[in-house]
Amino acid sequence: MVFALATCQSRFIYFPRPYESTHVQRWQKLTQGEVLAYETSAGKQQAYLFQPISSSKPEHLWLVCAGNASVVTDWTVFLNHGPPREDAYLLIDYPGYGANDGSPSPIKIRESIAKALLLARNRLGWNEKTLSERGRFFGHSLGAASVLIGADDAGISRGVMLAPFTSTMEMTKEVLGVNLGFILWHRFDNIARLENITGDSAAKVEIFHGMADPVIPYRMSESLRKIAPDRISLHLVPRGGHNDLQEMNRREIIEAMHRVREP
Repeated sequence: MVFALATCQSRFIYFPRPYESTHVQRWQKLTQGEVLAYETSAGKQQAYLFQPISSSKPEHLWLVCAGNASVVTDWTVFLNHGPPREDAYLLIDYPGYGANDGSPSPIKIRESIAKALLLARNRLGWNEKTLSERGRFFGHSLGAASVLIGADDAGISRGVMLAPFTSTMEMTKEVLGVNLGFILWHRFDNIARLENITGDSAAKVEIFHGMADPVIPYRMSESLRKIAPDRISLHLVPRGGHNDLQEMNRREIIEAMHRVREP
């Protein structure tokens, strides 16, 4: 088992899903959004930028990443109906997911997010300071870990997360019953990232987690909240699972997104 994890661990962590051949074109038609094409060490990548209300001057830019075994454009309908409509949304798939080349890893995901944020920032005419002040993040599960990487690098300290884990090191213990973090190459550490992000006096993070989540136990979100209880709010959903929070608590999540927008 140890040897299998050491040599094939990406297969235990990532479950890439491709787009159908016409998916991106249909997404553009639905949203009037823009495809941002760029290259990283993983190969050709695409991110997706859209605004529910067409404007050249959005109030905020949200960095959005999806959970495992899904693609980020799955969140388009949710984002298009309810969350702040004056804002822009940058949707980023991982390498190997959607229409992207390559294979995922924390380093490659970090590189991809940084390049996509730079492209989006340039489209909006923002500088680094503006992005830091007016950027927000939204992520589910693995997407929560990914947006924290991008937010930490960009100095973004406000956002909403659904069903986050503490770290992939602790998740291996949760799944396998033994701590094998020492052999884990794909290290996502939400504890360390949140410690950095909440060091900002303006930080405000809201977490939603289902108490019936069969994938990531809600006690992990309880641990994350303890990092900075004055800047991290936790909303436990009694019958919530792993993939249904946006349906069960749609109104509450949207309200949280509006709260983290405010200074």
